[in-house]
Amino acid sequence: MTVDELRAHFPHTDHRTYVNHAAVSPMSRPVKAAIDEYVAERHGADPNAPIANFEAFQPLMVEGKERASRVLGTAPEQIEFIPNTSTGLNVLAQGLDWTAGDRIALPDGAFPTNVYPFLNLEEEGVDVDFVPTDEGAYTLDDIEQTLRPETRLLSVSWVHFLSGFRADLEAIGELCDAHDVLFCVDAIQGLGALQIDVEAAGIDFLAAGGHKWLMATQGIGLLYCDAALQDRLRPPTGWLHGPVDWEHLDRYELTFHDDARRFRTGTLNSVGVAALHAALGLHLNAGPAWCEEQVVDLSTTLATELAERGLRRYGTSDPQHASGIVTIAPEEPDALFEHLAAHDITAAVRNQKVRFAPTYYNNASDLRHVLDAVDSFL
Repeated sequence: MTVDELRAHFPHTDHRTYVNHAAVSPMSRPVKAAIDEYVAERHGADPNAPIANFEAFQPLMVEGKERASRVLGTAPEQIEFIPNTSTGLNVLAQGLDWTAGDRIALPDGAFPTNVYPFLNLEEEGVDVDFVPTDEGAYTLDDIEQTLRPETRLLSVSWVHFLSGFRADLEAIGELCDAHDVLFCVDAIQGLGALQIDVEAAGIDFLAAGGHKWLMATQGIGLLYCDAALQDRLRPPTGWLHGPVDWEHLDRYELTFHDDARRFRTGTLNSVGVAALHAALGLHLNAGPAWCEEQVVDLSTTLATELAERGLRRYGTSDPQHASGIVTIAPEEPDALFEHLAAHDITAAVRNQKVRFAPTYYNNASDLRHVLDAVDSFL
């Protein structure tokens, strides 16, 4: 699939340069079609449409997990759909059997999603230690110096939401294994843009929403839980966390599925699942390796061009930690943001900095449009 073929799936490219995929992404034509098809079934205008389509929808859910497993590098049995990243991280935070004196390590400056679920455990006597960072960046030594004998969990953002610092997951996974520490990843700012292999990286738990780089809808995402960790977590309960005896719904036997479906409490956001299924299909058709190459090339080129204009980058320019995010710290961030918007360019302002986040359907013409607008502002 070429860039031009991809762009044909995104009609906004005819009139807008969108470089805000670190916030919320446009939906492609395949995603819209999947939503329309699902809604049409439930709408029931077609007399043959299965309005109550719970059973009819199951094969698509199964295939959605299979697609997700190819992107994550694991088995479908270790994946479950979730509403958002926060829900996933709370499954982990609330599911472990904590003891007063346990400790959790987190890089400081992370997005609150990867902080609050763990700070909430302080009432149980669990302490949080923050790994020191410099504009989102940190080293393995910084992590190791933060870990203590009582540390049970390290949770990191794969990509820092502001600086774009990309963590070396495999190296961190090895460090956690050496210290017998569980390794959790908030993957929302990388999944769909960058390649990942959760098993090769030694990740025990991962959560990500689907509305950013995966380019699905809001309200749907994925969690991955290693098979060994599944047995250690106390799952939340509802009525779909285990096999359903449709003939005897009033026989209350608290049993759980033997895979990640145990984390499913009730009916899912089916529209979101349909959207994510389609979005994963588009990503896989494009090729995850090619997608990462495109994203990193675009962000690197943009960062270089902005630096040549004297705009200081927030975060490291080390290519080993490159992602799709490029953030600058201009003197008038709000004014630059409004100027870009006036030129039909969508970026973002976070922490009084301007953040750009191009993805794999963006092209050189998009970057030129951004840079021309920056030039006219300067």
